[in-house]
Amino acid sequence: MRTDTYKIDNISILIYNNNLEKERYSSYPFEDNARTKLGNFNFKLFPGEHSAYCFTNIAGINFPEIETFSTARFELKQNESGYYEEPPAILLESKRPFIHFPGPIVTDTVWFEEVYVGRICIAFKNMTNLSPSLTFDNIKNVEILAKGVGVTQYLSQIEITDPLETRSSRYSIDDKILLTSQLSQDPYPDFDFGFDNYYFPSLSAVDGITEPISLQLNFLSGNNNIISTLAIDLIDRLTGEAIILHTGETLLVTVDGNNIQILHLEDPSDWNSGIESGGNNTPGGGGTEI
Repeated sequence: MRTDTYKIDNISILIYNNNLEKERYSSYPFEDNARTKLGNFNFKLFPGEHSAYCFTNIAGINFPEIETFSTARFELKQNESGYYEEPPAILLESKRPFIHFPGPIVTDTVWFEEVYVGRICIAFKNMTNLSPSLTFDNIKNVEILAKGVGVTQYLSQIEITDPLETRSSRYSIDDKILLTSQLSQDPYPDFDFGFDNYYFPSLSAVDGITEPISLQLNFLSGNNNIISTLAIDLIDRLTGEAIILHTGETLLVTVDGNNIQILHLEDPSDWNSGIESGGNNTPGGGGTEI
């Protein structure tokens, strides 16, 4: 992933030892000082172990109550209707530096190769079996209302070295994300059209049970009229249990008429790379190396 164009445009760094010790935010053109232009961020810390969290691709993300590690989190923004907005392709790395005194300067390098969000791709074919109007030319946009989804992530629940363990949270059972996507053709072999969106990892389990992600799709015409709707619950057909969306994972939902299947996409490159509704998940452009 590291190339001449692999450069970030913003960075947020939070360093904890139970309480917040240091915080830094910087963005392109990184004119804080001469060091930040080179991607070099320096902190003076007391001796001992510390937890450092480094983020990029965080436009539209809030960081509330960060003063204490137990309450520190990042969250999605809400629109005027109270729905949460789709997350960007957040990249996140954590470090555990130990400071000795007296001792040498501790230097860590952040490569930003760990994508925090998961992705749900939906591919369609034979949709005219459901309605003659469900064609690529007729569908101008797809509105997605998602529930059973996370809208906030506590740092204390992040295990970035083991993405299978990371779970998100919500504030209310009524929390929903409203997303809009445009269709692209030939997203996946043998399928006609599709789209994808980013989501926080699945919710934390309650009494050992994880609530499934539920998607309501509204297919919209050029006049924003609803042509048809489709409900999809991410549930395993065999077990009846929720299919977990993990950090950095891609789930593929295939819709063949009224036949819906959900797969783990082992090689994300199988999905048409031209479909990137949430923005490219690799930094590039005019930023700086870190």
